[in-house]
Amino acid sequence: MKIAGLLLLAMVAGGVMGLLIQAAFLLWGAKLAGIEERSYAKALVTAFLGGLASLLIWFVLGGVPLRGTLLAFLAGFAVVALIMVPIFKTTFGRALGAAVLAWVLGWVVMGGISLMIAILFFGGVAALF
Repeated sequence: MKIAGLLLLAMVAGGVMGLLIQAAFLLWGAKLAGIEERSYAKALVTAFLGGLASLLIWFVLGGVPLRGTLLAFLAGFAVVALIMVPIFKTTFGRALGAAVLAWVLGWVVMGGISLMIAILFFGGVAALF
């Protein structure tokens, strides 16, 4: 029972951390998209509501092979943009740009971190030989 509680706690903590990181990338994307009225609190609310809405869309469309997965993926960006429009007081185009930029920036940063870890690890392994 203790292990199940610890696993649940770890899952909740990981979800909260993921939400905070996602909001940071969304704020960065909003800045690059030129959205004027941006704040971390607005990005956090958008990330939370957008995540819930995207999850719902994924449940509905995700079961359809290939087309459903692609539609759910693209609809996720559109839903986050629709949620951003009233919260950030911006246009749909800028909100969609910010959502896509947040996704791309997340992959670029995580790729860079992974590359640095790989270089450090394989560089250390190469020094052994």
